[in-house]
Amino acid sequence: MIAPATIPQRLERAALVRFLNAVEAALKPLFPDVTVRQHPGRIDVSDIIDKDIFNPPMIAVSASRWKLDGDLDGSWSLAIEPVAYIVTEDAAFGGKLVRRQEIAHALSQGLLEVLGDLNAHRWGLQSIGSPKKVEVRPLFTSETFAKGAAYYVVTWEQTLSNIGASPLARPVIAEPQFVDFDGEPIDVSDGAPV
Repeated sequence: MIAPATIPQRLERAALVRFLNAVEAALKPLFPDVTVRQHPGRIDVSDIIDKDIFNPPMIAVSASRWKLDGDLDGSWSLAIEPVAYIVTEDAAFGGKLVRRQEIAHALSQGLLEVLGDLNAHRWGLQSIGSPKKVEVRPLFTSETFAKGAAYYVVTWEQTLSNIGASPLARPVIAEPQFVDFDGEPIDVSDGAPV
């Protein structure tokens, strides 16, 4: 039976909220000259064209999908498909102009290094699996590139395990009790028909 819960109570139990907060907190010190923050969802091309939303250089962390994975022991896990949107523009470093795609390549490689590190990719959380299906791809059009920005996306899959009893669990139904006409219990353990 699901008990009523307030929004603050649900926030306290929300594994996805903890995960995204942990990813953001772990990436910020690893990319000190880049704005790292959470993004509320997927990036659409119209979001990209409105460059005011994303001020480069930036890494915007979100989750594109999450789903419940149950186990035979009654525990459940949350399978998450996180995304990190990389937003860059041409910039000068050491008196040399560096193209936006080169900066995006460097930042995406940095994220791949984090995801490949045995400690860093755990984000300071317990009961978390290693990243799987890690991928980087460009996400911009010629129109957004002409506006001076490059957009790349890093995606991966990661699972938070042992979150608790499954919210889909049903109460155990007691075995039926067989009785004779006098109300006395009948032993059915031998498998004989009753």
